[in-house]
Amino acid sequence: MTRQGREIAIQHGTKLPEFSSQEEAERSLYAFRDKHINLLSQIAKQCSDFHPDYMPASLKQLEQWYFRLYENNSFEFAGVTRETFEICMAMYFGETAVRNTDARWIVEEYFLGPGKHELGVRKASMTIMLLRFADYFRTPNNNRRQSLFRRYNQYFL
Repeated sequence: MTRQGREIAIQHGTKLPEFSSQEEAERSLYAFRDKHINLLSQIAKQCSDFHPDYMPASLKQLEQWYFRLYENNSFEFAGVTRETFEICMAMYFGETAVRNTDARWIVEEYFLGPGKHELGVRKASMTIMLLRFADYFRTPNNNRRQSLFRRYNQYFL
C-alpha cells in the first residue's frame, strides 16, 4: 500500500463506528442494516418508481429513483436526506445479493482501527463493505445509470 493509500485508509477508519466487542458490533450493525432496509421499504410505498422485491433487476429501478430524487433535489419530500438514502441503497444492494446468491452478511473489525467495525457482504473469497454509497451521484462511468446492477453482476454472478 502506498503512503497516500494508507493515509486514506486510516482516515476512512476514523469514520467507522467503534465497539467494545465483536458481539456488540454485530448487534448494532445488523440493527443498522435492518433499520435502513425497512426505511427504504417505507419510502418506496410513497412512490411508484421502485418496488423492493430484492430481484437484481430492481437495482436499476432503485438507481433511477435515486437520480430522479437527486436531480429534483427532492430527498426531503421522500422524508430522508441524500446521505440516508445512500445508506438505504447500500443495505438494499447487500440484501439483494444475500437473497439471490450464496453471499452472507458479515461484520468485521477494520484492519487499521482496533475496535472499529464494518458491515459487508461476503461471497466465497470476495467481500464488499457496505455502510453507504457516499455521494453516489458522482459515480464515474455511469452514463446509463445502471452502476448498481453492473456492480451486482460483477461481484455476485
